[in-house]
Amino acid sequence: MRKNRHNKRMSKPLTKEMVENVIKRNNFWLAFQKICEKIGKRKEYFLYARGRDMDATPQQRHRFISKVTRLLAFNYDVHRCPSPDTNNRLKPAEMAGSEPLVYPPDWSEAW
Repeated sequence: MRKNRHNKRMSKPLTKEMVENVIKRNNFWLAFQKICEKIGKRKEYFLYARGRDMDATPQQRHRFISKVTRLLAFNYDVHRCPSPDTNNRLKPAEMAGSEPLVYPPDWSEAW
């Protein structure tokens, strides 16, 4: 009998931890996008975080991502990464139940 060639290509089944890590990562980046939209940096999100600006240096990307991540840490649980849809601070200002953002003590608007 001939062996089934497809068995070689099949990957191992996903574990519960692997699935949880993917969900956390997706929730983090969705929360990151929502906070960028709330502070008015949607264009910079797509340029730096999503890598659409080919001329941006790695230092520019790192600086933007680290600064927004610090702001996100003050407004969202970045360690557990629950669904960002339930967080009132990440909701746009015009939505019902929206709360103002909490800024870090040394926050400056200079990018």
